[in-house]
Amino acid sequence: MRLTIILLFTSMLVHTQEVSYLSIYFNTDSYEVVSKERVKLDSLVKHHDRDSIRLVLKGYTDQFAGRDYNLKLAQRRVAATKEFLKAFTIDTLQAIGELQDASWRARRVDISVIVKEKNIPDSSNFIVNEPKNEGNKRRMLSSRNLDITSYSELEINETTVLFGVFFKGGTDKMLGSSSVITLRKVVRFLEGYPTRKILITGHICCSPDREPQLDGYNNRTGSMTLSEDRGKMVYDYLIKNGISAGRLKYRGKAYTEPLDWEETKNRRVEMTILE
Repeated sequence: MRLTIILLFTSMLVHTQEVSYLSIYFNTDSYEVVSKERVKLDSLVKHHDRDSIRLVLKGYTDQFAGRDYNLKLAQRRVAATKEFLKAFTIDTLQAIGELQDASWRARRVDISVIVKEKNIPDSSNFIVNEPKNEGNKRRMLSSRNLDITSYSELEINETTVLFGVFFKGGTDKMLGSSSVITLRKVVRFLEGYPTRKILITGHICCSPDREPQLDGYNNRTGSMTLSEDRGKMVYDYLIKNGISAGRLKYRGKAYTEPLDWEETKNRRVEMTILE
């Protein structure tokens, strides 16, 4: 049985419509918040008013060392994370202790960010419906020589990964000349086939255990919509390069459709032919 210590619990009921998720990772046998993870916390503080969100913190360790030691280490990780978030209301601080996992993923604190209903932005213009055919196929076109002809092979409701489109970790900022080269090819395809309409879908590499529907945290904007933001970045690029917004839709799928156990293959943007 997994031992759990509740350090603090506030029973106040929170009426919300949105709960998002952020993880802070630690080095082995350490509870120091390293600079790379501190960026996430700084962004959370920067982009949210103290009265706009409530937080739940849960700490974990890997399976090494003894159970009692790991429980104390998880408690210290939660406390170290809390120091950066003192301005916010924290409903629960919970030290879970060790997970049956030897990887870096287990050495973390999970932060549930509960956005109060009145502070949830209207995103009705951004979220799109699923393609009509729920059984849409993915066609993995070759990553080489993708051009108008390659994309034109896609049938209605078929999907392909936009190979070469890369993003800076934890943000929706596109990286490298390969991203531009790939998107220019998409622009040429849409110019050459003016009746085509497409859906751009963003994906992230990973998610909290058993919660793949929760989107990632965007360090650039402070939003918990990383996969959606990446889809919108491609959407915006196409519009800026002359493609009508009426031919485009975008969405984020978080980690609900992983392709492979390798994270780099799941961190991607896809294009689906709608019409």
